[in-house]
Amino acid sequence: MRPREILANNLRALMGAHPELGTLPKVTARSGVSNGTLDRIRRAAVATRVDELEPLGRAFGVEAWELLRPQGPATPSQLALRLAARLDRSAHDPAAHAAAFAAAAAAIESVAAGHESPAPRGTVKRARPG
Repeated sequence: MRPREILANNLRALMGAHPELGTLPKVTARSGVSNGTLDRIRRAAVATRVDELEPLGRAFGVEAWELLRPQGPATPSQLALRLAARLDRSAHDPAAHAAAFAAAAAAIESVAAGHESPAPRGTVKRARPG
């Protein structure tokens, strides 16, 4: 998939996940990226400038590079987006941020897949008698 198609998919998914940003005029008001440019991005009709990714990402509470990351068939969950934004705002130590983000992502993916979250390190899950 081409980067412009990934960006278009992610923009549509983010707009769907954020009702307060569900229309192009609302995204324009929050990001400063013009309505026409957003329409072309959403349709994958234009190669977007890097300078437009940062305010667009900020409008949705994600890093600019995340807009270009393939998400697969599923859209990012509201919980995952909020958690990522909170981690980005509160992280002062890059190593702690990376570890917290990895643990949170694993827990979210586990819940989304319908599995139990993994046991914390140093603990052992015991099989239930049965």
